[in-house]
Amino acid sequence: MTCDSTHHTTEANRTAWSNGRYKAWETAFGSADAEAQRIVSNPEYVVRRILPYLGAVDGKRICNVQGSHGRVAVALTVLGAQVQVIDFSEENRLFATDLAKAAGVSVDYAVCDILEAERLDLRHKFDSLVLELGILHYHQDLEKFFSVMRSLAADDGTLCLNEFHPIQRKLFWPSGPHNYFSDSLIKADVPNPVDAGPSLGECQYRFWTMGEVVTAVVNSDFQITHLGEHPDWNNSAIPGTFTLVARVSP
Repeated sequence: MTCDSTHHTTEANRTAWSNGRYKAWETAFGSADAEAQRIVSNPEYVVRRILPYLGAVDGKRICNVQGSHGRVAVALTVLGAQVQVIDFSEENRLFATDLAKAAGVSVDYAVCDILEAERLDLRHKFDSLVLELGILHYHQDLEKFFSVMRSLAADDGTLCLNEFHPIQRKLFWPSGPHNYFSDSLIKADVPNPVDAGPSLGECQYRFWTMGEVVTAVVNSDFQITHLGEHPDWNNSAIPGTFTLVARVSP
């Protein structure tokens, strides 16, 4: 895919993620104040999928990549981490900022295409990189994406990716390609956190095989220490998500 077409896809996805997104989060979670109270009362629950792999987070510098509404970032900050979010949606930033303020914490939030993170002067700043659910399919070049992750991680840093499983997305998701080896872009609705809510626009997705994900991580100077697969939420006979943990190669 050419640079021009990749840029066009990113901008189309950014537009979809900026269309009524603040209101969608409010509809799904209630006000930022109400959601902040829930997070503060039980931050461990919000980050339950990733916390077992992070260890004690108090004092750690964590980058929440494509951190969206900020719930994960706020929960980690409540637990004592110093958190930086990088996400390309201004509407996401507005909700996350209000959420952090209501929770009485401070989260740094940069509105930026993650592939352009070098302009943020954050090179090798983070002890841990956290990526959760719905990250990789927005990218058409995994090698480049994970090379950016390496540039953000400290030399003794770790990466924790909790993501939708390729089998679930490629074969069982209604809008997916229904071909595990398809490398085509798929156009489908941007996620709406409100069940049966109206369409908020369309995104273009590129779904990856597990082999492609693992290879891209390893080729970007990470060493995988854990790869776990988890049952689908609606069909326990198939994998629904996976968790990949890696550390910077010595």
